[in-house]
Amino acid sequence: MKTEIFDYGMNGEGVGKIDGKIVLLPNSLPFEVVNFEIEQDNSNFCVGNVLEIENMSEKRTTPPCPYYLECGGCDLQHIKYDEQLNFKRLLVKKTLKKVANIDVEVQSTVESFFQFGYRNKLSLNIKNSKCGFFKAGSKQLVEINKCLLANKTITEISQFVVNELKDYAFNVKNLVVRNINNQTLIGIVTTKLLNFDALCEKVLNKFKNVGIYQVVNTRKDSVVLDGKTIHVGGIKEIQIENFGLNYSVDLLGFHQTNEDIQNKIYSTVVNMIDEQACVLNGFSGQGLLSAIIAKKAKQVYGIEINLNSHKSAEKLKKDNKVKNLTNICGDFYKQFDKIKEKVNTIVLDPAKKGCGKQAMCAIMGVENIIYISCNPIALAKDLREILSDYEIETVIPFDMFPNTKNVETLVKLRIKK
Repeated sequence: MKTEIFDYGMNGEGVGKIDGKIVLLPNSLPFEVVNFEIEQDNSNFCVGNVLEIENMSEKRTTPPCPYYLECGGCDLQHIKYDEQLNFKRLLVKKTLKKVANIDVEVQSTVESFFQFGYRNKLSLNIKNSKCGFFKAGSKQLVEINKCLLANKTITEISQFVVNELKDYAFNVKNLVVRNINNQTLIGIVTTKLLNFDALCEKVLNKFKNVGIYQVVNTRKDSVVLDGKTIHVGGIKEIQIENFGLNYSVDLLGFHQTNEDIQNKIYSTVVNMIDEQACVLNGFSGQGLLSAIIAKKAKQVYGIEINLNSHKSAEKLKKDNKVKNLTNICGDFYKQFDKIKEKVNTIVLDPAKKGCGKQAMCAIMGVENIIYISCNPIALAKDLREILSDYEIETVIPFDMFPNTKNVETLVKLRIKK
């Protein structure tokens, strides 16, 4: 079968038609004519597999990763980078329109300084002595030697540790490596408690500024870093200095995987905030953004429900002597009600599922809202709840994850006068 691709799908695949029915074709680009076979035929659309490309787009490039078509971890390596940025801008714009009927200008996607080697954390699956990633939507392991998205130190250390883990492989589920500022934390996720003293000694002798943890995880789902956590040896945390703040990151704590884009987003947020503002940072995590905002704003409140993250935020505040910051541990909806009269600006940075209707309706009436989102669909649903009272001033996509379909979006809203 043959079709001409006329658009992008939500996941970066090409969109064509066959007998009036939409067909989604991964690894194809608009204006290409492709021969394909149907792999999945649904009532409203088909999913196909490209067999041959007749008219190749000038936006196409050769993926540098040898596992690209098999692994499925990257979606866009076959697309030149400037077109990846364009796709993400269009994705945000189309999603806002389709989900929430929001027709608004979306600025050009802010590019990442690195398109490869930008990830400071990698989680590898280990199965039957083999190491790699599970193919998208399956438990089929694609064995890899290295991931091009990870930085070089992660690749070097993970290759060494994987080789040393062969004697333990049937009891090891995952290998997690985090590397920032020449400091590395290694997490070996196992099904039972094992002795890694000998392995730890080898790693510490070969690499500098490294720490090793064992995480005993008996869960059957895809959650990786959960269970009894034991420090085997080496450093316990990674020390970071950024935005004039000193703070630490451990193995389990959240930290953005692309620090270049993280810093660009946080700088943009700070520029949007007035010096006399009283700011609430909702879903504030380990408190880094709250502390950064506090360097400019008059007063900042951070609300985070996770106790461990709250404790990290309190430590960051104390270590840096941030006096105009109050960290609150609890449910956002319940805690916001207690301080809503004090704030005139809200910064929201929720998890992928978004804030939800209850939280969005609760914040209506606050003058300024800045929303950071990693999920355009959840973003659109949340904005839909408050648009009757607010107007959108700015929408900026950021390329947090180059060569993948994922996009981070920053939206600035102001209450209607």
